[in-house]
Amino acid sequence: NKQIFVKIKKKHMHIAIDVRPLMEKELTGVGEYTLNLLTEVLKQDNKNEYYLFFNSRKSVLSNLPKFKQKNVHYCGFNWPNKLLNLSLKLFKYPKLDQWIMDKYHPPKIDLFFFPNISFLATKCPYIITSHDLSFEFFPEFLSLKRRLWHEIINPKKLFVNAKQIIAVSDNTEDDLFQKYSLDVNRIKKIYSGITPNYKIINHEDSKFKKIKQKYSLPEKFILFLGTIEPRKNILGLIEAFNLLDKEEQNIPPLILVGKLGWKYKKIIKAAEENKKIRFIKYIKAQEKRYFYNAATLFVYPSFYEGFGFPPLEAQRCGCAVVTANNSSLIEICSNNTIFVDPNNLTDLKNGIKAVLKTTSQTAKPSATIDVWDWTETARQTIALFEKTKNS
Repeated sequence: NKQIFVKIKKKHMHIAIDVRPLMEKELTGVGEYTLNLLTEVLKQDNKNEYYLFFNSRKSVLSNLPKFKQKNVHYCGFNWPNKLLNLSLKLFKYPKLDQWIMDKYHPPKIDLFFFPNISFLATKCPYIITSHDLSFEFFPEFLSLKRRLWHEIINPKKLFVNAKQIIAVSDNTEDDLFQKYSLDVNRIKKIYSGITPNYKIINHEDSKFKKIKQKYSLPEKFILFLGTIEPRKNILGLIEAFNLLDKEEQNIPPLILVGKLGWKYKKIIKAAEENKKIRFIKYIKAQEKRYFYNAATLFVYPSFYEGFGFPPLEAQRCGCAVVTANNSSLIEICSNNTIFVDPNNLTDLKNGIKAVLKTTSQTAKPSATIDVWDWTETARQTIALFEKTKNS
């Protein structure tokens, strides 16, 4: 009986997951990735033990999702984050897996999963997700503070020391290989997913009507939704819209929706110069689908994306999409898309114009979008956990 028990115990893994991206009330793209992936992983896996690591001087437990599975353990610490980051960078202390074991006493942490680059140090092997390498290819789009953060954190070293790296697209996988000369066998492409709540909604739905009323959304409008920062090429979108506004009569207004990121002052100033452009700050995640459903057209002329959630979310909601012909956007967007050169204002303007002249406001989402499923993302991620432990 003792031998059988030992064999069974060996099949279980003790996996720590960094949930620091979930500590804020308003989640970023990385936060949404972490939440959706973790939710589905814990639905599928009741065999392994999961230890959710977070750290903050102030209490953030109320912001974290409440997982009630018996194999989930919250492991919180109360160091000032700046002090912890400095200690991790300069002294490689504390080892985060050992820290968890010392305070919460799991038998062992076999593996640590980091859903994004961050300050870290571990004794055990770790897996890390790479969402994009925009900081390498477009440092000019970052604020000085963010450039310094990336310089200090040294992403290349984090990837080199990782047991496995998850790339969220072929484009990101290629960038990791080309930029850092990483062993291709240590890079695993696992596409991110799109949550099922992004879907076509009946315009007579009471919630739909309430959201339209809450934000005073017009019957027709052009939508951009994303972080307000230079890489998204919002200035280019505004300029293209202004050109079209002069060229055509009665074009729908442009509504910009998103959390303020960095280097956004020029963007906001440019938007304020045209009365047909509105800016709405960060909206709740559950409200996004109503904006996509209400929009006549979604425009996302980003200079670079590692994956690109918004165009796929818009397509799921039946909204026509104009997006950039670069990076992962060509790879992941379906054929229900008009691709444009984000560096060419005329091309961008004509792409918007072409969609506005079509008779159908909402095209049905392409069946190819069904590829983007968090269930499959989680299944492949759990398989990678198991593979890493056995390798």
